Amino acid sequence: MNHKQLDQYLRKYDPIEEIQIKTRKNINDFDGHELLVERGSSIPRMQEEYFFNKGPIFISKHHRFADMPLHMHSFIEINYVYSGICKQNINGKEVVLTQGQVCMLDVDVPHSIPALGEHDILINIIMKKETFTGSFIGRLGNTGIVSNFLANAVSENQRHDHYILFHSEDNENLQYIIKNMMCEFFDERDYSVEMVQSYLPVVLTELMRVYQLDKNFELTRVSGKANIIEILHYIEQNYNHCSLTSLAEKFNFNPNYLGNMLKERTGKTFLELVQMQRMIRASVLLKNTTKSMDDIAFEIGYESSSFFHRKFKQHFGCTPSQFRKKGK
Repeated sequence: MNHKQLDQYLRKYDPIEEIQIKTRKNINDFDGHELLVERGSSIPRMQEEYFFNKGPIFISKHHRFADMPLHMHSFIEINYVYSGICKQNINGKEVVLTQGQVCMLDVDVPHSIPALGEHDILINIIMKKETFTGSFIGRLGNTGIVSNFLANAVSENQRHDHYILFHSEDNENLQYIIKNMMCEFFDERDYSVEMVQSYLPVVLTELMRVYQLDKNFELTRVSGKANIIEILHYIEQNYNHCSLTSLAEKFNFNPNYLGNMLKERTGKTFLELVQMQRMIRASVLLKNTTKSMDDIAFEIGYESSSFFHRKFKQHFGCTPSQFRKKGK
């Protein structure tokens, strides 16, 4: 399946849409068995066991022409507007998504979707919570303190607000990747399951880029000074020789104020951020080079390889040698 064939597939009426366009009444995909009203709740809850028989990620087109009633589910859901527009009521708040935008919903968030029109194509990408955590925080958070901050910021935002809207309509790379992901899922071939799983962290990385640049993300400059991302970028690039004092001078902050701001925004002190970046850099060197432990320790700023050994084990739960062996 190529992108043109995908477009034809998505716009064609499926059997449920053939009925819904006539009756304008919602039909459940599994005759209602996927919905469970649990004790103490009046809101039906979709159960994950009906969706993941092919793997940890499931993709579907939302059926048009009928209202999707209020419901929630036991998995993470990414809504992608392939075409047109989609209105949702999420936790009592109306959210409008336009073509190319993405909305990520947390577990057990009550939401409903008014009937979609002829040209409104909404794609649902769902995954178990542990799949999201492993693909997003596990992989992206270990590439540097900036990506670690952003990945956790998205995750924390999601838990706090129960959903997050990404203004991704201008991100052509994201649209291309999601289309490729759908082609693999809807036209299954050898290794399609593996391909879909491989695309997921790439999609999440692109969303993280959108999140960083989004005007709604709280990265506004503090009194005209640098934002938190710029400061973390500088630490990431200069962790070996910068101090809190020199960092504060670089960005025109009072050192105590900057230290408190870093702790408040990242949950870590300046020294902890430097330590994290050292460990991330060490892990990269262990995986991708044959440098000795002494050379790696020196490169990341430690004069003592035994001290490096101790700090590495505290951070990763294994020795540098064990880490390198596991990586190979």
